[in-house]
Order: sequence, then C-alpha cells, then structure tokens
Amino acid sequence: MAKKTFFKNYKDEIHFGVNAHEGLEPCTKSEVEELLQERKGKKFWRCTVCNDLHIGNPPQEECPTCHVPEAYVEIIEREFKKLAGLKN
Repeated sequence: MAKKTFFKNYKDEIHFGVNAHEGLEPCTKSEVEELLQERKGKKFWRCTVCNDLHIGNPPQEECPTCHVPEAYVEIIEREFKKLAGLKN
C-alpha cells in the first residue's frame, strides 16, 4: 500500500491520503500542525472506505484515493490527529 501524504491548498484545506484533488500540493506535518492552530471553523472528515482524512467545509464530494462518492463522515479533531500521527 502506498504511503499517505499531507496536502494543502490556498484555502488552507488539508488532505491526508495517497492521492489528492487538483489544486492541493504536498506539505509537511509541521505545516499541518501550524494550520490546525488557526483552523477557522473548518470541519474534520474521514473517508469511510480508505480512511483518507480531510479538513474543509464541505467535505470533498469524492475521495481522491478510493473514488467513492459521498464517503466522508465528520470526525472530531482528536480522532483526526490520532489517525494522521499528529501531536494532541
């Protein structure tokens, strides 16, 4: 299985997965931790099929890794951080 990577875009949406939608560029774990401190009301999402993670409003319509439509469910920040291997 391919390794998951952090991605972000100009709207500070964050994705953690094998693939990302167009407009998202790779970023570092420390950049993500910084952005989480100023997340400005964005919500946390997890794909129910492949466990890709996303921060943004609304969630992506289709997961970029497993290509399942409407597969995201809302999760809490603590779960996001645990699944992404970030500091709590």
